[in-house]
Amino acid sequence: MSLHRPFRLALIVAAVCMAGCSRDTPPDTSAPDATTPAVASTPAGPAVATPAPDTATTLVAYQWQLEFASDAAGQSIAAFFPAPDRPMGIEFADGRLNVTGGCNRISAGYQLLESTQMQVGQGISTMMACPPPLGDADAAFARFLKGTLQVAIAGEAGAPQLRLAAADGSTLMFSGTPTPENRFGGPGMRAFLEVSPQPCVAPAPSTPPCLMVRDRHFDENGIASGSPGEWRPLHEGIEGYTPAVGEQHVVRVKRFEQAGVAGGEPTVHYVLDLVIETRTIQ
Repeated sequence: MSLHRPFRLALIVAAVCMAGCSRDTPPDTSAPDATTPAVASTPAGPAVATPAPDTATTLVAYQWQLEFASDAAGQSIAAFFPAPDRPMGIEFADGRLNVTGGCNRISAGYQLLESTQMQVGQGISTMMACPPPLGDADAAFARFLKGTLQVAIAGEAGAPQLRLAAADGSTLMFSGTPTPENRFGGPGMRAFLEVSPQPCVAPAPSTPPCLMVRDRHFDENGIASGSPGEWRPLHEGIEGYTPAVGEQHVVRVKRFEQAGVAGGEPTVHYVLDLVIETRTIQ
């Protein structure tokens, strides 16, 4: 028995040495671990393309003018185009869409279900008796703007295109121009102006019509309050407003003020929002 003890002791020492050596030896990194995916190197190249603009943001940042309307067979729908000088369109703001250019004021709530779908709620409209073709255009928009619409925005920044498609296969295509809020960098202030039928003298033939205006005031219920201001010339005119011979208007406008150049006087820009009163002058 004593002859085997050195042999057993040698085996124990060898085992301890092997265990210690396995802990001290660094792992072999010459081959990739089968459980860890290899990371491919990224070669230098052009920057990744900018993602498409956010649909919700783009809708409210532009005024959309109707360019083309077609049915499921691809045939043009003439009812959407009442006159060459009367373009129809849509504006989006505060969760509502509004039809522009028509006879009646048509509006409806909308909600984006995702970037490619829009749910349009029950529409409302004023009840003016509009003869054709304006009445036909109003009716065509009222039929189209309901239920779930497919939405797609394409084109370059600053000049996007909007495509709306209904479940029946009809499609409307719009071109976008920046809203005043987009152009002037913020929301405008609401104001009311009374426009005289007698214009003032424009500083140059190429400038907008010079208007004689005065400030008006209305309470939250739309009732006139206070006294009108003094008549004054508005040489820059009102964007979107065209005076009519023999008519005096009260208009609701958006007033945008921009800082002057090199510390000069700020510039003021008026954009038509709505004609709220019309009076015929004999």
